[in-house]
Amino acid sequence: MGNNEILNRFENEIELGKESASYLFYGDKRVDLLSYALEFSKIVMTKNMVDPLEIKREKTLIDRLQHPDIEVINQHNENIKIDEVREIIFSSVESTFNSRKKIFILCGIENLRKESSNALLKILEEPPKDVYFILLSRSLNIIPTIKSRTIKFHLKSPSNEDLGVSKEIYYFFGGDEKDIKEFKEKGIALEEYENRVETIDDVLYYFIEMKKFLSSKKNGENEGNKIENSLNLVVGYNKSIDFLCKKIRFFDTEEVYFLINEIIEEFKDEKEILLDLLSKIVVNSRNILDSEELKKLINLKNSIRNNVNIRSILFNFFDICTNG
Repeated sequence: MGNNEILNRFENEIELGKESASYLFYGDKRVDLLSYALEFSKIVMTKNMVDPLEIKREKTLIDRLQHPDIEVINQHNENIKIDEVREIIFSSVESTFNSRKKIFILCGIENLRKESSNALLKILEEPPKDVYFILLSRSLNIIPTIKSRTIKFHLKSPSNEDLGVSKEIYYFFGGDEKDIKEFKEKGIALEEYENRVETIDDVLYYFIEMKKFLSSKKNGENEGNKIENSLNLVVGYNKSIDFLCKKIRFFDTEEVYFLINEIIEEFKDEKEILLDLLSKIVVNSRNILDSEELKKLINLKNSIRNNVNIRSILFNFFDICTNG
């Protein structure tokens, strides 16, 4: 679905003139859900404005997450606590600052626990006048009552044509909309990273740094926030995966064993991050391995979620990559 089509749907929804409403925006991890919530918010907040300067000022505040009447909650997709939900409910009935309308954007609804969900249900069903809730979720695997009380927008991941990039760039970033947009805005040339990943040590450096980043981001720590707007780590990490998939068959056995042992040591307490790493390796191996070998990699990767010997899984996984 192209960006223009989505914006047209948003415009049509706002033209219905609802005095308040609750929305659910959902899409997989490649979709920049927050950016669409902000675009929707711009349409809500600038409706009936005629002064171009006033419209520009309003949109700038929204882009910078500085609008006093738009609150973005749980950007790190953690569990929203019951006390936070109560604070949201209290804030929703308070007077606005500059606007007639107020918007609450709640990220990571798929992680919402039952107690918090139940507390949120009433306000979602009957929002106060001129108050809008936008819930963001990576799936529809959420409490049914929340789904039934919201207007749903399924935001599909855009294609490389939608994003205006080549297939090479699209697949390099795994179709991640946010990373691709930032890549285009900053004008980074992938060639700049060619000489940064040339050895197993370089690969491990980026693997470990990405693990630290994702762990700190998941836990809401400041360390993750410092890197969040930089593409250096993302590009280096993706380059490392690309390099590994193409070159691993030429590594010495000792190098492969060293790689596996370091991954086990670093990722033993981070199964979800390890799964993401292995998933990216599978995707990058699609043009190197045959279909049967790819199936074996996928089965091994999926078994990580079970109570298995991770060392054995990884040795088998990388054995296929090495000998495929």
